[in-house]
Amino acid sequence: MPYITTGLLSNASFEGVRQSSTLSVNISNDDTSNVAIQIEGFFESGTSRVKYVEEFFTLTAGTVLLKNYFIPFNAFEFIFFVSSQAVEISVGSKDDTGSLSLVRLEVTEEVV
Repeated sequence: MPYITTGLLSNASFEGVRQSSTLSVNISNDDTSNVAIQIEGFFESGTSRVKYVEEFFTLTAGTVLLKNYFIPFNAFEFIFFVSSQAVEISVGSKDDTGSLSLVRLEVTEEVV
C-alpha cells in the first residue's frame, strides 16, 4: 500500500521563536465506503527518529476531518497510511500568529 509523507521538515528556531508551532492536517474521504487511516509523527533527536504521534482510526464515506499537532521540534516528519486512494490529505504548518503555509506531500510505495 502506498503511503504519504511530509518528508523530514526543518523547524529550527530563530531568536527563540520556531518557524512553525502547529501542523494542521486536513483529511477528506472521497470514497463511497469507510476507510482506515494511520498517522505517525516523528521528531529528530540527534541521529534518531522518535515517534510521538501514533493514531489509527476510520473515517466514514464523504466526511472531512481536521487534526492539529504541536511541533516544538527542530525537525519532524509525518507519515499517513490510508486504505483507499480516494482519500485526500493536505498539510499546512502554522506559526505562533496563525499564518498558514502549505507542506508539499510525497507519495511513496511501501517497501515489502
